[in-house]
Amino acid sequence: MPDLNGMMLFAAVVRAKGFSQAARETGMPKSTISRKVAQLEEQLGVRLLQRNTRSLSLTQVGALFFQHCISISDELEAAKATIENTHNDVSGSLRIAIPVSFSQELIAHLCSGFMRLYPNIELDVQFTDNDVSLVGEGYDIAIKYGPLQSSDLVARLLFERQSILVASPHYLTTHGTPATPQDLAQHSGILLGTSRSAPIWPLGKGQAKTMVNFKKKVRVNSAVMIKQLVLDDFGIAMLSGSVCKAELASGRLVPLLQEWPIEAFKVYGVYSSRRQLATSISAFLDFFHKRFTHQESLQSLMM
Repeated sequence: MPDLNGMMLFAAVVRAKGFSQAARETGMPKSTISRKVAQLEEQLGVRLLQRNTRSLSLTQVGALFFQHCISISDELEAAKATIENTHNDVSGSLRIAIPVSFSQELIAHLCSGFMRLYPNIELDVQFTDNDVSLVGEGYDIAIKYGPLQSSDLVARLLFERQSILVASPHYLTTHGTPATPQDLAQHSGILLGTSRSAPIWPLGKGQAKTMVNFKKKVRVNSAVMIKQLVLDDFGIAMLSGSVCKAELASGRLVPLLQEWPIEAFKVYGVYSSRRQLATSISAFLDFFHKRFTHQESLQSLMM
């Protein structure tokens, strides 16, 4: 039987996207974690991770094994929850609205883990970019990008992601590399957003923050499609660093105007203040907050 501690440390490395960060998060020496993972691979007779001096990636069997590690972790949490919540069972139905630009595969993994942990929950998940009415349309939770408008809704911050401007080397060779934010007005921009989104990017922070315009080439509500269009040399885009990590490392994409840092975008879980916070809503938001980065780590490390 595989060593349980080794499995949990392997999962910690995947979630942290590296041994150094896993060491910082667990408080264990990097050498100990590396040794435990190596022992686990030897015990299983397979390679779970491909390592070199610059990057770390999951093998195909490693990605499958990571899912089992997460399932075991969920089962352990479920066992703990069973004891702690004997008189407060999480059950009922949850109707959730999620932006189309979210990875549907990633959300599917999250929902699978949540339903394993809370088997008495019934989920109704709808991908939509409409400004849904929580009360009028019967939604319990809406996942929304910030900043949020003032309302009688309650918003809980779920996670933040740092964005960067990127372009392909061929596009920059053909059209030139912008040296200042104002130069972007002469470049084709690929906009992640809806039909209401304006072709404007906020660059810089605090008093140095400036709103810059660009020539809109394409507007789409899929980060995956945005990245592919940039790789196909159609223009410049603003993407989460985690979405294009591999392409930046390989040189297929180039970061731009890094001296003008972009404020991290925030994602919230929103629910109505007209009703008492249901245990099921609280449980889902807790799970989403905790697990989203774990599942995102798995996607970014997939070979």
